[in-house]
Amino acid sequence: MKIDFLCIGAHPDDCEIAMGGTIAYLSSKGYKGMILDLTNGEPTPRGNPEKRIQEAKKAAEILSVERITLDLKNRFLFDSIEARFKVASIIRKYKPDVIFCHLEIDAHPDHVQAYNISYASRFYSKLTKVNLEGDVWYSKKIFRFFSNHLRINMTPSFVVDISDFISRKIDACKAYESQFSDFQVEEYVKTFARYWGLLARTQYAEPFYSHEILKVDPRFLFE
Repeated sequence: MKIDFLCIGAHPDDCEIAMGGTIAYLSSKGYKGMILDLTNGEPTPRGNPEKRIQEAKKAAEILSVERITLDLKNRFLFDSIEARFKVASIIRKYKPDVIFCHLEIDAHPDHVQAYNISYASRFYSKLTKVNLEGDVWYSKKIFRFFSNHLRINMTPSFVVDISDFISRKIDACKAYESQFSDFQVEEYVKTFARYWGLLARTQYAEPFYSHEILKVDPRFLFE
């Protein structure tokens, strides 16, 4: 099955927190998407592997995307050849046109390593004469999302209006009961999205970052 976009997160819930509204929006428009968790997110104080798998499955269903969880180690995630090969194999198999991943600046070491793995794997997936299954593939674009443990404010390359999908994003985040049972996740999600929405003159939005120059349809300048 070819997909249109692939969201790569270090842990289950990273993609939902960062871009759950955008995932829901793209799915509603008929784009086929997948979340790829590099680890199962465990151990955590209140979770366990079985529960996290069920929570992640429920969140993906809410956002109408497929999901794969790799067996790389939470808390010890590292940009290795093994990790690159595993992710590049997924990219070759599903052939996403667009990849979303973590920012390269973060207090969480797993997030930084996930960024490195994602960018390297995008490149590895196009290599010939290498021991990788599937056909050569190079995704057209790669964007970074904001799922960050640093209290920083970076100017995004663009934001996506998620005003019509904020409820689905909140529901997807709430699916992780083991992680957010005592955390005001709805307030957090709305506050974050409202800030970016205010700057973009809409109600709720999610920020994204690009190293490469983007071209814009001129009609969008008048929206």
